[in-house]
Amino acid sequence: MLQFIPVFDDNTIAVRASGRLSHEDYQNFLPKLEAQINEFEKVSILFEFENFRGWDLAAAKDDYKFGMEHSTSFERIALVGDKSWEHWMAWFAKPFIAPGEVRYFNRENLQDAWDWLRNKEDVEVAADKLLPYQHIVVAVDFSKYSAHACKRAIEMAGNYDATLTLLNVVQEDSALALYGDAIGSSLIGEDIVEKQSQHHIDAAEAQMKLFVSELETDFALKTKVISGNTDSGIVSFLEAHRSDLVIMWAKKKKGLNKLMGSTTHYVQNHSRCDVLIVPVNSASFTTDK
Repeated sequence: MLQFIPVFDDNTIAVRASGRLSHEDYQNFLPKLEAQINEFEKVSILFEFENFRGWDLAAAKDDYKFGMEHSTSFERIALVGDKSWEHWMAWFAKPFIAPGEVRYFNRENLQDAWDWLRNKEDVEVAADKLLPYQHIVVAVDFSKYSAHACKRAIEMAGNYDATLTLLNVVQEDSALALYGDAIGSSLIGEDIVEKQSQHHIDAAEAQMKLFVSELETDFALKTKVISGNTDSGIVSFLEAHRSDLVIMWAKKKKGLNKLMGSTTHYVQNHSRCDVLIVPVNSASFTTDK
């Protein structure tokens, strides 16, 4: 499955690749990529691989053919993943993407990949300036707790005249065998997994509309539903969207539990933007709120 990640830069494209890519995936993806190339002539692209299992033969031909036809259309290509063979793909692609550059980055170095695509010097200059918040994101799971965090986010976005995006990450389905290894399409069709994932996305988008209506606000909200790993999906969206503040809710905990294992903790440690945690006490929320 190929999924575009919203990006704030005009000539930069971010794409998330998961599962085993098919000819149909490329038929849906390549026209959108070609439209970007036609508009900007040259583009930079970030491919983020998550639970990626390669291509079928037809998809591999699509990828090769498009790469050869547009070999001079790419300024830079960043590949982000966590497997050694994904690293090898960067070396394989270099001869075909002249005069553009191709580099591989480990998932833990996602920010370095974006800095390289955007020109690190420009990023460092921007980091020296303390500017008002412009792009605020609030991560929501449609719970009463995230609704509480949204109220704080709406207040802050209004004070700073900032754009506000409500983000939900749908956990993507994957075919797993015993011991957690991904199994091939011969046992469970990739199309079944992809249809299940799309069904979950559609359901989440419908739930997002209901969630926004229940906030009862006139503030202009943007919404986005993406699929993938919740932790890395949030961080990836923040980086691609150049968000400068993310707002999340967290239950009040005691001891070591408050320091370990939560999505909030992961985002704190892997995102470069400011993180505002809205603490909630479950005892203060009754079931009828």
